[in-house]
Amino acid sequence: MRNLVLLLLVIAVIAGACRSDESTATTTASTTSMPMDDAMGDMNDMQMNMGDPDAVPAEEVPGAEVVAGTFALLDTRPAGYDDVAGTVALARSAGGTTVTIRLENLAAGVDFISHVHDGLCSELGGDHYKFDPAGSDMPPNEIHLAFTSAADGTGFMTAENAATVDDRARSVVVHPLDLLDNKIACAQFDG
Repeated sequence: MRNLVLLLLVIAVIAGACRSDESTATTTASTTSMPMDDAMGDMNDMQMNMGDPDAVPAEEVPGAEVVAGTFALLDTRPAGYDDVAGTVALARSAGGTTVTIRLENLAAGVDFISHVHDGLCSELGGDHYKFDPAGSDMPPNEIHLAFTSAADGTGFMTAENAATVDDRARSVVVHPLDLLDNKIACAQFDG
């Protein structure tokens, strides 16, 4: 639990680091409650949705329009990530948006973060996609997928959001949590 608390604190403080502008990270309540350590003051009992590995994967959301993409390596990736591969699926439905990522050949036991972006992979994903462009850099105004890679180097996460993305949601970028400027790979939606 302490590692989860520290992970959420780090995300809250540096959420804007993989953005292409200089905006300041803020926090917003979401649907998944994760109590924070009392030492974190105002962030105590903050709610964030950073994904749920047990959620229905995007490809299986009933009645959804699904777009998919394949991760391509980025030149900004840190050493040791030359074989990373995987896919992303994004479902738009009456219930909102669901995003599922599947990755392989990651370093084992590493914390990663992925975000839906509004740019193309040739633009390193551009900025984070925001439902309200003037709103928060955190869920639920953005879609973040946080996960720790398994011992076999695989990574998997599904994130749900009650709002439905529009055509500004164009890609997903993944990077190690401790190296936010080192984007590993980008997957662009094909439809």
